[in-house]
Amino acid sequence: MKLKLYIAGIFLFFAMKINAGDLRNVHSGYASEKDSIIVTFGNRTRLIIYGENRKELDKIMQYDLNTLLKDLKIKLDSSSSDTTYLREEINGTKYLKDKSNDEDYVRIGLRGIHIKDGDTEVTINAKGVEVNDDGDTVTTDSNYRRTGKRFYRSGGGSSPRKGFNIALGLNTYGTNEATQGYNKEDYDLKPFGSRYLSLGYIASTTIVKGKNARLHLDFGVDFSWYNLMFDGNNTIEKDSLKVDFTPVTDEDGNVVNMKKTKLVVPYVNLSLMPTLSFSRSFISYISAGVYGGYRLGSYTKLRREGSKDVDHVRQNFHIEDLRYGFAAELGIRNFPDFFVSYDFNNLYEVGKGPSVRMLSFGVRLF
Repeated sequence: MKLKLYIAGIFLFFAMKINAGDLRNVHSGYASEKDSIIVTFGNRTRLIIYGENRKELDKIMQYDLNTLLKDLKIKLDSSSSDTTYLREEINGTKYLKDKSNDEDYVRIGLRGIHIKDGDTEVTINAKGVEVNDDGDTVTTDSNYRRTGKRFYRSGGGSSPRKGFNIALGLNTYGTNEATQGYNKEDYDLKPFGSRYLSLGYIASTTIVKGKNARLHLDFGVDFSWYNLMFDGNNTIEKDSLKVDFTPVTDEDGNVVNMKKTKLVVPYVNLSLMPTLSFSRSFISYISAGVYGGYRLGSYTKLRREGSKDVDHVRQNFHIEDLRYGFAAELGIRNFPDFFVSYDFNNLYEVGKGPSVRMLSFGVRLF
């Protein structure tokens, strides 16, 4: 009896070895054709990621899948039909966690407005405003959520400018006089690289109330940034007497091709602007007045071609501590407002830099 059991056990063992070998061959043949990851959520939901090989699957780690799935949910929510099958090709490069080009940009989409200017990133959405400057993040609270009055003005009792304000524009030289010892080409600015950004709040009081027009007096406080990107490989350097604009060189004295060479000057500002608002007009308001500001610091950002490393040099570069000038705004109903500001003072101290005065213009987003 024991002999029969031993013989039956041996036959069973060999049968199991043969079947297991067949299964491994089938599975290895299937895996050689394709590799995939299957994530199961409950009994009816699966996420399948397919790749030709293991190397292709490793590339998925370079993408922000959370952002991709959020955008997909927005697309599904915006669909009016009860769709059970969805096929759509999406450009995945915008979901890369580490973008090699690291370009500055302004993006407007379903998830709000995203502005990137060097190390400064501003995100504007329904939750408010978030500013990330070189790793430091500042967010507004729920009191500053978008109310829509910036793009639609009903002609109510208060000034259309009242509330939280964000301005985005460009910087240029409003005045650029010939200065002894300086060549204008050495400190020329890139038109679209020299950006202006302002974040602030405006309080208002109504002086005159009319049937179709009202006069307001607006008081504002804001933080603003001059981003002056030089055209070429020159950067600004300071000694005890003046500033110079010279090419960036390496250890051997060779000129280095620069991806970015920028001077950043932040200010805190106060403004006083009378505003005339209209309740039944294509133009919603006209505002003009004066402002004054104090420089909070200044520094340069340098980045070489083909490199992600950014060098910062923090000095005052003989820049005037105070700025003051004239500002004007034009509001158009159901459209962002236009602004322009002109500094009456020179950017640099007299005799220590070129005789230039700054001009900024652009739109107010809120």
